[in-house]
Amino acid sequence: METVVETAPAETSEDGVVESRRDAQNKFTLGPGDSLEGKLIYSGSVNVQGRAEGEFRVGGNFEVGAGASVKALIDGTNVTIRGDAEGTLTARDKLTLGKSGKFNGDVTVKRLQIEDGASLNGHVRMGSFEQSSSS
Repeated sequence: METVVETAPAETSEDGVVESRRDAQNKFTLGPGDSLEGKLIYSGSVNVQGRAEGEFRVGGNFEVGAGASVKALIDGTNVTIRGDAEGTLTARDKLTLGKSGKFNGDVTVKRLQIEDGASLNGHVRMGSFEQSSSS
C-alpha cells in the first residue's frame, strides 16, 4: 500500500476518527489516536504522535513523539525519537534520541545525540552520505 499526501489538509471527522493533518509549513502530523500502515514518500516533515508501521521516506524531518510507536524503515534529514521505534533508520544529518526515546535496529547517521535515559539497541554506522559506486 502506498500513501500519498495531498496538498490540502485532512479534515477531522465528527467522530474524531481522522486527526491527521498537513499544515501550511509542509508538515504532516499523525495524531495520538491515529495509526498509519504502508509507505509514505513525502517532501516535507512528519510528526508521529500515534502508531505507524511501514516505510517512511521524507525530505524533511521525522519525529516520533513521546508515547508514539513506530515500526518502520525511516529515512529523513533529522530524526528525533521521544517514543518507541524499531527498524532501519537513516538520518541524513542528525539522529536525536530524547530521554524517553527507545530505538531498536540499525542506524545510519551523520551525527548522533543521545539524551540521558534514552535507549539504543542495534548497529550504528556514522559517516557521510556520498553514494559509492558498485564496481
